[in-house]
Amino acid sequence: MMGAALDLFEEHEEAAEMHAPAPLAAALDVGVSKTVCLAARRDPVLDLHPERPLRVLGVGQQTAPAIASGKPADFDACARAIQVAIEEAAAMAGAPIKRVVASYSGPGLNAQIVRGAARVKNASITQRDIDAVIHAAMQAAPTPQLTFLHVEPLNYVIDEDEPIADPLGHPGKMLAVEACIVTAPTEAINALKSCIQQAGADVEEIIAAPKAAALAVLTPEEREAGALLIDIGAGSIGFSVFAGEGLVHAETISAGGVRLTRDLALKLETTFAAAERVKLHFGAVGNACDPREAVQAPRLGLDGRLEAATTLRGVIADTLTPRLVEMLLTVRDRLSRAGFAGAAGPQRAVIVGGGAQLPGVRDLAAEALGMPVRMGRPFELCGFDHGDVGPAYAAAAGLLRYRLDTPALDDVEEAFQPTIAHLAGAMRNGVHAMWAWLRENF
Repeated sequence: MMGAALDLFEEHEEAAEMHAPAPLAAALDVGVSKTVCLAARRDPVLDLHPERPLRVLGVGQQTAPAIASGKPADFDACARAIQVAIEEAAAMAGAPIKRVVASYSGPGLNAQIVRGAARVKNASITQRDIDAVIHAAMQAAPTPQLTFLHVEPLNYVIDEDEPIADPLGHPGKMLAVEACIVTAPTEAINALKSCIQQAGADVEEIIAAPKAAALAVLTPEEREAGALLIDIGAGSIGFSVFAGEGLVHAETISAGGVRLTRDLALKLETTFAAAERVKLHFGAVGNACDPREAVQAPRLGLDGRLEAATTLRGVIADTLTPRLVEMLLTVRDRLSRAGFAGAAGPQRAVIVGGGAQLPGVRDLAAEALGMPVRMGRPFELCGFDHGDVGPAYAAAAGLLRYRLDTPALDDVEEAFQPTIAHLAGAMRNGVHAMWAWLRENF
């Protein structure tokens, strides 16, 4: 009798395990102005459709405390913001979040095209040969104090024949590869990972934010034809270039919404926080506003306190426009330096990020870049208010898409992450030194 009861209990346990929901997949976008966490589960029904929508179950967001003053946040403040964002997303989803895929959008993100070659071991090319030639390409790129975030094979060549996309199973003696490698400063990656770990979560993988944002807003047709993704964040502008082969470039420049706000604070003789509010409510660039419209813009009085004052929207636009043009021209210059100018470069652009929401940005970008430009919003999303899913959420949505499209991550052990340094035993002083590097370079 006892044995039968035990068998029945085990059957119930097995059934419960079979019907238990999959663990939450979580994406964490850590920025200068805000931290966003999105959570979802793999949906077997939606997985049947190639262009399935993302069913978001949990959303958490925390505004960075630094944005009120314009100064960099410290390590502990960032960790607290991450923790609260994760807890909010977990509470909404009704399940704990233990691991996240995170984005990196800080200084020093860069890419280069590398080539490698290796002899084929057998009569036909195996996965081992492909791994060997990719390793040879990575070895060809000296990366002192840098971490590999992505190694994107663009094409393969067998015995100096025509390039092909997949050499597996083909006969040959020599295999060569052309790949795009994306790197970031190891100190910055270590600091980000440690900050997330202090918030109580493990890091599955770190993705370059310009690549993640592109996954959320670029259509397959745009990627195939060649497109430029520009993410105008608070602390940096990230951009990525896609061609028919895939990702061919990614980079960040230390300029963004914070610099616009500082210019406005100086012009209006006010505090950073007051200028930020004016920018959010009345900001515009180019000819996207009535320049004669008077708006409230408090300024610092003789006693050092804010006092009521007004300004014209034309003054705001005239302050923000030159700086944004300068940033966009810097992007164009970096593209040219990387070999993606004119016919060799992308022929259209998509702009995302908080800065993309300024009225007039699209027209200004089209003029500065000399190509068609559209605003990017994450597509194929369901499960929460679409009104909140604007250009500022592109990186978070792209991270979630990447995570759901990479189910094998659940089975990958932490040790099998050659591109991200392990910090479990790092001393706290070392962590703060890394964080200081980030503060100095933003």
